[in-house]
Amino acid sequence: MSDIPFNGWSQEKILQGKKKCTSRHKRYPEDKRVTWISPKLPWWFIRTYLWKEEGADSPEELQKIINEIYHRTVPEDEGFYVHFGKFEKSKEWQTYVQSFV
Repeated sequence: MSDIPFNGWSQEKILQGKKKCTSRHKRYPEDKRVTWISPKLPWWFIRTYLWKEEGADSPEELQKIINEIYHRTVPEDEGFYVHFGKFEKSKEWQTYVQSFV
């Protein structure tokens, strides 16, 4: 079984209850938190229409984050599978993690 890995930015957005989906090059159908995976969508569509569901405060923030993840400018036509689901951890886990912040 393989769960979707999340970077620090995404983990923070999950804790804030803002992240409802995540875009990936490969599909993660075995992750139990995932409720639906889109067909491959171009980056411009995700950035334009799904930035809020991705947890970003703006399309520009989402572009900045994905460029940092891939260490390059992600082009408009690059395809991603968008995974929708409930990525938040238990309340106990959130309380534990927030005690270190």
